[in-house]
Amino acid sequence: MFPLYDRTRRQICMAVFMGLCVLPTLAVTGWSIARHLPWHKQAEEQRLSQELGLDVSIESMKHTLPGVVRYMGLKLTDPETGQELFCCNELVATWTSMTDSSGQTRQAIVLAATQAESATDAWERLHEVLRRRLECQGGRPEIEIRVTADQWTLRSGDESQVLQVVEGGVGLMPNGIQAQLAFRLPGVNSSQPVRMRIVRNRQVSPPANSFDIDTGSSPVPCRLLATYLKDVRALGSNCRFTGYVSTYSTPGGWSGELNGQLSGVDLGRLARENTSAAIVGSADITLQKVKFQQGRIDELTGRIVCGPGILDRSLLAALVTHLRLKPSPQLPVRGESLAFDRMELDLWIDNRGISIAGHCADIPGAVAVAGGRAFLIQPVVQPQPVAVLIQALVPGNEVPIPATRQTGWLARLLPIPDAAKAN
Repeated sequence: MFPLYDRTRRQICMAVFMGLCVLPTLAVTGWSIARHLPWHKQAEEQRLSQELGLDVSIESMKHTLPGVVRYMGLKLTDPETGQELFCCNELVATWTSMTDSSGQTRQAIVLAATQAESATDAWERLHEVLRRRLECQGGRPEIEIRVTADQWTLRSGDESQVLQVVEGGVGLMPNGIQAQLAFRLPGVNSSQPVRMRIVRNRQVSPPANSFDIDTGSSPVPCRLLATYLKDVRALGSNCRFTGYVSTYSTPGGWSGELNGQLSGVDLGRLARENTSAAIVGSADITLQKVKFQQGRIDELTGRIVCGPGILDRSLLAALVTHLRLKPSPQLPVRGESLAFDRMELDLWIDNRGISIAGHCADIPGAVAVAGGRAFLIQPVVQPQPVAVLIQALVPGNEVPIPATRQTGWLARLLPIPDAAKAN
């Protein structure tokens, strides 16, 4: 040991005190003050905006624990239109790690939202953000994202739909990346939640998406499904779906299968938007088996029950002329429409054609009844070509199948056989 002067010892002690006590304290204090300055919140808004491709605004934020950030008054806005897409009173982001299905530990972030709200017409823009994530065009796909919300309100004009106990997330899979969502509907006593899933499969070329939904015993409003499946809007605002849908994309269109029940179908709106036929009433449609390939139905087995309702006289004549339904000789000859009490029929459609079986009341083969009498009976000769269904729903007098917007939609959907090859 070498002797130290008293002054030297004091200088060493002072240096150690400054290095181990004063400077760390000043650094922590400065760091804490900086996190409460306006520029820190602005920097966080910019970072989130670049991550999501949306404008982000935050009323305030706090770092409550290491790896935990609490955002108050979070809003997501479309930078092009200025439309508010999503907001919540509070969002807590927690950085952690999770073990995936293959046993690998990945970095993860858990987002817990309180009183979340969004507009249903904004879902297309939010879906674009999700699509970019699934296609690895934004964010960091190696990070698992988990989302929970006590309540999520979807608003459309004066109407709203509340989702409760919402859980979801986006994460990697062995064959790609998936996004999933589970929720419960208020007032529905079901043992399992509604589950939705989108999977991006990268093991096929080109990469393809699949979409699944399983409602369990919960009747899901079709206006909610319309945020992803736009065609169901034509079923009416009161229509609900209970069942299972599994689809996957192909270069020629969507393929998959469906089974379930559509309750409260607005036949009037469905007819106005997709055919020129006129019918008024509410129907329950049970789809026992539906298979479709590249956007076209391969096989359909179902039952239609509706009534009371009103059938246009021209549609009645088309059903008799083209689908060969047998009319009652007691039908009134006057009036542009005919009121019916009940219509009930089983339906089979495949590449062989269409078959119809009536099940109204106790009258054998009765498709529709009015005043206790059958006024339409199932056809004698079955199956019939699918083309006659198009002729019946979109009647025309000039060509076998009228060339209209409605017939184009039906021709692309129904299993019309290929033209016969010449020998």
